[in-house]
Amino acid sequence: MIIRKEITEVFTPRQGEVNTKMYVDRPLHERSLARALKRNSHTLLFGDSGNGKSWLYKKVMKENGIPYVVANCANASRLKSITQEICNCLIEPGTVTKLGFSEEKAAEVSAYFAKGGLKHSGNYNVSQEEPLLKAFKMFSETTSDRKIIVLDNLESIFNSKELMDELADIVILLDDDRYASCNINILIVGVPNGVLQYFSETKNLESVSNRIQEVEKVASLDSGQVMEIIKKGFDQLSIKITGQTLIDLSDHVWDVTLGIAQRVHEYCECLAYEVEDNEWKFDKALLQKADLSWLKQGLRQSYHVIETHLNSRETAVARRNQVIYCIAKIRQHQFDSNDIDALIRKEFPTTIPETNMGIGSILGELAKGDSPLLNRNDRNNSYSVRDPRYLMCIRVALYKDQVSERVVKKQFSR
Repeated sequence: MIIRKEITEVFTPRQGEVNTKMYVDRPLHERSLARALKRNSHTLLFGDSGNGKSWLYKKVMKENGIPYVVANCANASRLKSITQEICNCLIEPGTVTKLGFSEEKAAEVSAYFAKGGLKHSGNYNVSQEEPLLKAFKMFSETTSDRKIIVLDNLESIFNSKELMDELADIVILLDDDRYASCNINILIVGVPNGVLQYFSETKNLESVSNRIQEVEKVASLDSGQVMEIIKKGFDQLSIKITGQTLIDLSDHVWDVTLGIAQRVHEYCECLAYEVEDNEWKFDKALLQKADLSWLKQGLRQSYHVIETHLNSRETAVARRNQVIYCIAKIRQHQFDSNDIDALIRKEFPTTIPETNMGIGSILGELAKGDSPLLNRNDRNNSYSVRDPRYLMCIRVALYKDQVSERVVKKQFSR
């Protein structure tokens, strides 16, 4: 009898703790982060959402025996205070702080009066230690080694000048003798790049960027790493797949998910359910079902945006649809009309007119409206896709009919 784990135990796209049996080693990133954390400086770890930053730093900290506490910038945004969020994470709930005391003294009266005494009561306030310093001291008492406070989800406060200024103040304060004695550094984790540029251009905070070391951006997984996730997961589920079939599957999953770790887990979870419904036998035909299941589960809004930009009616060529299809074939972050022109000539050679195809105008239109598909860089007349989920959606929802050379939209019931 085959004993299988639950699919949700294997593919865990939204699990905060590291799934050790599914973790894929990332030697470059792990080595870079481990070395940065050993230095007496603060560290910035950034990368696109879902690329595995949290699993990465948690694994590195554990392997190197580095004590750490995670404070969430999303909660700091809600509280409107990074200090309060850090204190909430470091100070145990219910900790009693003495705010003052009372003192009562007795004094003898003079000989002219009967023997007795007079009482005097006095109330005194206890000078309170600054909350952040107090929290740091409590953390420092746990061990003499260097400790890390992780500020995760930086994107939650990046557009708040007040909170970013507070972060800068905390970074500078950690050089103060009173705070430095706690032996604490900060690891800033989030999506935005340009954080150091932000600090260097902010008035009176030039020194902050010099106190933070930026490690290499956490990139998407490569096709080999995606294959490793699939193999590890399918082995735990006793789904047999080997050889060229495994290679083809990995290439497909890597292509539609862009190698974003969270999305790889999401897609494989959908696929695993399709395999379960097929009596635990993998078949390539299940990929189309998994595509649509994944599309409905996590990309429905993106699908709606793509739909609004497709040709609203059938046309002989449907050039706009060709442009959108080719955008998903671009591998670089930025592109221009010449890049799309070259791809259309390659993908749809029988539809090329003698006159201009108007690709520049189409790209301009795709960067307008209430839900634009593209961002436009006016300085060099280039474009980029606003959200990586749009790319995923295009790769799943659109395909090219090889006979007619038309772009076809996959339909799915809402």
